[in-house]
Amino acid sequence: MKEEKFWLLLSKKITGEATAEELLLLEELLQHNPEWQATLETLQEFWNSKPAVNSIDNQQKANDAYLSHVNRLKGQVLDFGNTEEVAASHIEAPVRKPFYKRLATYAVAASLIAALSLVYFLSANADHEKLATVSENPANKIMVEQGSRTKIQLPDGSQVWVNSGSTISYENFYKANTREVQLNGEAYFDVVRDPEHPFIVHTSGIDIKVLGTAFNVKAYQAESTIEATLIHGSIEVINKNRPGSPKIMLKPHEKLVYSKYPVADTRDQRAEVKPAEPDAYSITIKPLSKEIADSNIVETAWVYNKLSFEDERFEDLAHKMEKWYNLRIVIENEKLKNYRISGSFINETPEEALKELQFLVPFSYAVKNNEVRITRK
Repeated sequence: MKEEKFWLLLSKKITGEATAEELLLLEELLQHNPEWQATLETLQEFWNSKPAVNSIDNQQKANDAYLSHVNRLKGQVLDFGNTEEVAASHIEAPVRKPFYKRLATYAVAASLIAALSLVYFLSANADHEKLATVSENPANKIMVEQGSRTKIQLPDGSQVWVNSGSTISYENFYKANTREVQLNGEAYFDVVRDPEHPFIVHTSGIDIKVLGTAFNVKAYQAESTIEATLIHGSIEVINKNRPGSPKIMLKPHEKLVYSKYPVADTRDQRAEVKPAEPDAYSITIKPLSKEIADSNIVETAWVYNKLSFEDERFEDLAHKMEKWYNLRIVIENEKLKNYRISGSFINETPEEALKELQFLVPFSYAVKNNEVRITRK
């Protein structure tokens, strides 16, 4: 009975579905059964590995392997329902997750065993590709590839949507009286309220502290700014590069933009503009429109699988499209880079998106391999 409980809790931990109470129970089981620790670490390592499953041939082998496992497990305690629907029902286009990770929500412990067998199968047939390496605690680092988006659940039940090219990690989610994660990239957080354990998001330039709220953070390492957009609730922003500076409280439907470069602080009409200092970093706060739905807000539209842009420079939009579609875009004309565009893409392919943009910007393009070169018409 204890072993069955261990496998169930382990599967929920690895797939991000375990509650805080379940994680504590798992730790208690491991304390009383230390021989299981090696099993946990091995399965965590394989679960966070990323074997190559991109080719059609490998995808078919993956499906066949999974269906074979399910057929053998039918009739046992877990109900798999319609096998074909299980394999596809968790996919939310255009979100693309590794095949074996999409199965865990439905099959739980039995599916975990099947999926891990699948990892061995694929890694043995992937031209000896090395498994992805992660930080000290591999089970708690989520990396999302370019062109993909995914949704995870943290140990406290908080929901996080992670955008393409992003990494979210935590070594020990509960640190004394706080819940803490590290973000490089963009993520939308819907945080479970817990006043006794404030939730903190660490980025390279700012820390964001909340009790329970919904907000978006964009903090890509290669970009010059970090953005925090509050949808509802309240958040407290701390400037890590100026430890003594006042904490900033955001109100619903406000957006904070932090510049990584040393310039003066501005707070719109809520504070006096200070002179530039060598160790100062700019922070501006802008209001969002309260009249539109969350799915239409530019900063959070991506959560609803929409790439939205408003008065965006063509060059900046091209960078967004690179992440969105997992391709490289080179604009060879300087004037084209500064065209400003507004609009949105929902289900457009890269080619459809480019053709739509040609109605707004006078350009031609050529595609070779995974690179788009844009020239003036």
